[in-house]
Amino acid sequence: MIRPLDLGATQFTGLAGGYGGAAAVRALAHAQLSKHLLLIKFVVATWTGDPEPRDRAVDVLTRAQSAAPEVVADLLTDPLVGAWLARTTRRLRGAARSATPLDAECNHLSTVAAAAAALAGIDADLIGQPIDGGLALPRLGRVTVDRPGHPPVAVTVRAGRVDVAGASGWAPVRRLTATTAGQRLDVVLDDLDPYRGGHHAPPADRLGEADVRRWQEVFAAGWALIAAHDPDRAGELAAGLRTLVPLARLDAHSARSATIRDAFGAFGLTRPATAAEFAVMLVHEFQHSKLSGVLDLRRLTDPGAAELHFAPWRTDPRPVGGLFQGVYAFLGIAQLWARLAGVPGLPAQPEFALAREQVRWGLDSLAGSAALTADGRRFAAGMRAALDELAAVPVPAETAREAEEKVREVHAGWQERLRS
Repeated sequence: MIRPLDLGATQFTGLAGGYGGAAAVRALAHAQLSKHLLLIKFVVATWTGDPEPRDRAVDVLTRAQSAAPEVVADLLTDPLVGAWLARTTRRLRGAARSATPLDAECNHLSTVAAAAAALAGIDADLIGQPIDGGLALPRLGRVTVDRPGHPPVAVTVRAGRVDVAGASGWAPVRRLTATTAGQRLDVVLDDLDPYRGGHHAPPADRLGEADVRRWQEVFAAGWALIAAHDPDRAGELAAGLRTLVPLARLDAHSARSATIRDAFGAFGLTRPATAAEFAVMLVHEFQHSKLSGVLDLRRLTDPGAAELHFAPWRTDPRPVGGLFQGVYAFLGIAQLWARLAGVPGLPAQPEFALAREQVRWGLDSLAGSAALTADGRRFAAGMRAALDELAAVPVPAETAREAEEKVREVHAGWQERLRS
């Protein structure tokens, strides 16, 4: 009997409390593999173009999976493979549009198959179609194709080497790596994949080598803070964070980050200026990834609910799902700042007090929602229990008052916006 994937009760409760642990994150990632395989099956069954590229890709993926199942499983859980599958599925269902021809979008399957063959060490002969002037092989790099449009191109894989007819250039993926206190984080810095967009800012173009070095420096410093002071969170990140997507900086001052629901284990960001800023972004956005992974397995809110709520970090009314995501992200931030309290030079106490106050207001709003499912109420109760633990963390009375005043100012702005 085939049973649907789910979380165990202990994993669900742990995740609701803001952490969950590396094993729970691996369970969420395993669910992504099943999800991606189902979506590949749908794309293959629904794609109505030339069957030869499709059939070759399916054959290569099948042989690669047989030769190196763990390697192919790792590839197919790549977050941007998930982003491609989600977008293509929506197009096939008539729920999305794109300037890219649908056949080329579907035939990204051949590019994924080429990457699988190279990583699994098998030979392959495929028919690819360039997107945005090239073939981006997940976790490997991008081949520039010197032909206009989206023409079929021969793709040959031999002994781990990928050759593409009409190729005029190759750009390998870059990686960011860091090790502190025995904890290692290794992620792709993806400035190549055509499915890396969808954030509130466009993805950055190919980074220069000097810029990559700056990314590595601040990444390592941010990881050092987390690994040294919040090892449980470090274990989660090491188990589930796969990809960072550099975003274009739209102004000189603001740092931005965002997580896309369909890309578990990835998020987009502008390069943070400081180690603490990077650490907070890592935790904040990975909280969104974790909750999105939970939502693939459990329904926490009524998707048709029309409720709008005050979110204590912004002045526009938020749907209950958006509020849920925000509370979970800020819970993680508050937990991180609590653990960074003893680090010299960091504004840990005021940042902790503010995040804790934001979570309190957000949970109070969720408590009055009629849109939570039974699982949603259990998850919110887990967040409340974690907040109760944070309430015992001492901060100066003046710092606590300033945090409350800041949230009340945002609330006043929210009320003014409702009246206008």
